[in-house]
Amino acid sequence: MNYALVQNLINISDFSSAESILKNNPCNDSTWHYLYSKVLLSKQWFDESLNHLKIACDLAPDNYIYNNELINLFGRGRRYSDDYYRGGYRHRNRGCSCCCCDDCCCDCNFSCCDLICLDSCCECMGGDLIDCI
Repeated sequence: MNYALVQNLINISDFSSAESILKNNPCNDSTWHYLYSKVLLSKQWFDESLNHLKIACDLAPDNYIYNNELINLFGRGRRYSDDYYRGGYRHRNRGCSCCCCDDCCCDCNFSCCDLICLDSCCECMGGDLIDCI
């Protein structure tokens, strides 16, 4: 397997060619999983990318490049969440007792169940719509 070629294809953003080479030459070593995680990340398939990156780290635990990539991938959602709270785009109700819809000052037609569902979706992507639940 010519990993240098695959890495060059990834560097020039030719992800489809890189993916084709990797899929046609499946291998269970750390480099294959690392490069395949990069291809998946380009598609924004974060869960699958994370799975392959974890495998790469497990197979080569001393590889600081793989470990740094894993840390960066884990930190992605946190970074967006922190920007969201610091940006002043949202008023955070610190004094609520059950949910933020208690002090709603707008004419929104969301039920508490709708808001809880939206909060769950936001939390899956690293945000938090309602901080007290």
